[in-house]
Amino acid sequence: MSSRDDLPDLAGLRLLVLDDDPAIQRSLGRALRGLGGEVITAGSLREARLRLEEATLDVVLADLRLRDGTGLDLLPEFQQRHPDGIFYLITGHGSVDNAVTALKHGVRDYLQKPVDPIDLARRLQRDTAGRQGSILETRLDPYLLFRDPVMTAALADIPRFAALDEPVLIQGETGTGKELVAMAVHNLSPRSGAPFVAVNCGAIPETMLESELFGHERGAFTGASALHRGRFEQASGGTLFLDEIGEMPLQFQVRLLRVLEEGTIQRIGGERPVRVDVRIVAATHRDLHEEITAGLFRQDLFYRLDVLQVRLPPLRDRRQDIVLLATHFLHHTLEEMGREQTRVFAPESEKLLESCSWPGNVRQLRNTMTRLAVNLPDDMQEIAPEFLQRFLPLHDAGCDNTPGQGIWIPATATLAEAEQMLIDAALKRTGFNRKAAARQLGIGERTLRRRLNEK
Repeated sequence: MSSRDDLPDLAGLRLLVLDDDPAIQRSLGRALRGLGGEVITAGSLREARLRLEEATLDVVLADLRLRDGTGLDLLPEFQQRHPDGIFYLITGHGSVDNAVTALKHGVRDYLQKPVDPIDLARRLQRDTAGRQGSILETRLDPYLLFRDPVMTAALADIPRFAALDEPVLIQGETGTGKELVAMAVHNLSPRSGAPFVAVNCGAIPETMLESELFGHERGAFTGASALHRGRFEQASGGTLFLDEIGEMPLQFQVRLLRVLEEGTIQRIGGERPVRVDVRIVAATHRDLHEEITAGLFRQDLFYRLDVLQVRLPPLRDRRQDIVLLATHFLHHTLEEMGREQTRVFAPESEKLLESCSWPGNVRQLRNTMTRLAVNLPDDMQEIAPEFLQRFLPLHDAGCDNTPGQGIWIPATATLAEAEQMLIDAALKRTGFNRKAAARQLGIGERTLRRRLNEK
């Protein structure tokens, strides 16, 4: 019997197991996960294609014979998406001849059933030796799923930005994934082995912001019973993510600018400056140019932060990603619940998802799919539009966002949801002119701005 030290290590490899036998999916998936691999499973060719769109994969293990085709049908799509990936075919004794022929078309090897997981893992380790570094180093965060050209263009510079040490400013609406992009910058950077520390500048009371960021000495104020190292020190050697930087009080922006220029902080009650080595990534949903004009954001701090810029598009502008993300979130929740993940959206349901405006962006889509998964009947393999419609409270009638169309507010909507639907529609009708939208809604611009900040 092999000791743990003798077992192959699959850490960092992402694998898809395609087999229409649930027992094989479970047993093979469990064994490969136990050796460090990241495993997703599929029971049909259709589901495998969805998985292929959702995830970045290193290896596919595909059964030759499936109910809706063959494992080989997936090979061209896998090769197109992952030219460096490895494709194995799983066969029965009667299909070995077919498998040998498949080797000529790009299949790395064939495996006869029953598959020995340890032998398979050793083969995987051998075939991927010397390749994992190049595969993993070019990846974005695994939750940054996209295929829409708009999103691809927005993220194109991230690997190059990550290699530098200059500040990055990420701009985008609430819920577009700004923190995930910040994590991707960190994980692809030379600082990836050091901490990634996130701070929401809008969630910390102004009176506590200095202590939270810079720390304090013991006895610096009532209740300071011990030395507290602030977020700058906690992130030393790594990345400090300043989320919602546009919410930072104007007076405190001066302090932050000085820290960024001098590379030192001073704890409350401290007598000596403390040198810090952090890479700054900041994010905001606000238009900082407007904030500067209004006197709410310092221009010199903006220029200090706006060295490398990433602008994330809202979900409504990357519609090719909606079904991709919805499927990912649905399957992820089902997996957490220990339920069968072989669920797909009916074509009409896919169209319904793509036609909605999703004012809360990816975050709203994720929450919607969580509610859907929790209520999904066990016998519903294909999600019908009639069932899906129950979980889409924030959309225009028929998900038609054409200006001038009426708004349908379902009976299940909460007061907050109905209010947000009205605000979203008014903004769209006015070309996102806040002043005009506030006038249409019969509220003040300041009230509208506060409601948007609460999204």
